[in-house]
Amino acid sequence: MKMKKLSAFLMAAIMVLSLAACGGENKAGNNSGSANSSSGTSAELPVLKVAVMPFLNSLPIKYMVDNKLDEANGFKIETVYFANGGAMNEALAAEQWEVGTLSAAAVNSLAIYGAYCIADIGHSEGGLYTLANADSPIAQVKGSNPSYPDIYGDAETVKGAVIATNTGTISHLNVNKWLEVLGLTPEDVEIVSMDFPAAYQALKTGNCDIAALNPPTSYTAESEGYVVTSSLSTLDVPQFDSIIVSNKTYNEKRDELVKYTKAFFQACDALQADPDMAAQLLYDWYTENGSETTLEACATEIETRPFVTSEEAKGISIGESVQITGEFWVSQQLLVEDKFPEIAKHVDDTIVKEALGF
Repeated sequence: MKMKKLSAFLMAAIMVLSLAACGGENKAGNNSGSANSSSGTSAELPVLKVAVMPFLNSLPIKYMVDNKLDEANGFKIETVYFANGGAMNEALAAEQWEVGTLSAAAVNSLAIYGAYCIADIGHSEGGLYTLANADSPIAQVKGSNPSYPDIYGDAETVKGAVIATNTGTISHLNVNKWLEVLGLTPEDVEIVSMDFPAAYQALKTGNCDIAALNPPTSYTAESEGYVVTSSLSTLDVPQFDSIIVSNKTYNEKRDELVKYTKAFFQACDALQADPDMAAQLLYDWYTENGSETTLEACATEIETRPFVTSEEAKGISIGESVQITGEFWVSQQLLVEDKFPEIAKHVDDTIVKEALGF
């Protein structure tokens, strides 16, 4: 009798361990601590591996996950975290993510890795700054090129400068365009690659002359008295953050991509409709991912870098922004010229049209 009771106990214990193991498997593969995907009843939904970064352009993804817009639209998001767009591109060839949001780095995604641009989702010009100390000679010269009256510096003051930025990103594009306007080339300066917080620290400690920064770091630097020597806005360079899809996912998961795009614009509409909520969510997102900022700086970013609403999306020519960036990169020898035509071949507006019904 005791043996029977012991056997029954052991069988029950084995069943509990087995169920626990199954529960652990459902949670596996979620690499983001900030935009965790839920499990349970949604386990049978098709999954998209979505790249996120510690920037504004991932906020709609966080909103989708937090509010379960993925499940409501019939798919499941599994987030994969990357520090920047360059790292996302390196992981693209290894199929570590299926869909993500990129700006300037999308050039390489399309031209080199065969990914597709399927929607433009956010205005990314705002807050893309090059900055100098207020007492820098560069900050004493304004409007040296009459066509760009709000930029600072000239060929004499900027030549030989050490410029810290995250290379391969839209901030790098800002640097190159600024140099071009001043009659210089990247060979005339020393560009040092580092992440944005480190670049800002280099500026503060005098280890560089210019820091080219991305929000929220750029807004923090501006609020602390550093002079904005150029921005994509003052340089008249239009830019969008875009939804980028790996080649394999584009060819094999169209239905899921339509659902994802629909959910993404639902998130954009909600964020644009409530800027206070969006600013708080952005502050939380930055804080969770280790960026120092303020709620005021986040509110400024929400205001100056608006998301594209579902209605606005109907009037946007998708891919125009990445074409402009690609052309500039070719001129600066950042992209091999024979790869440039691949950009236009990897833009598709039919998915967003199906998702939004236009």
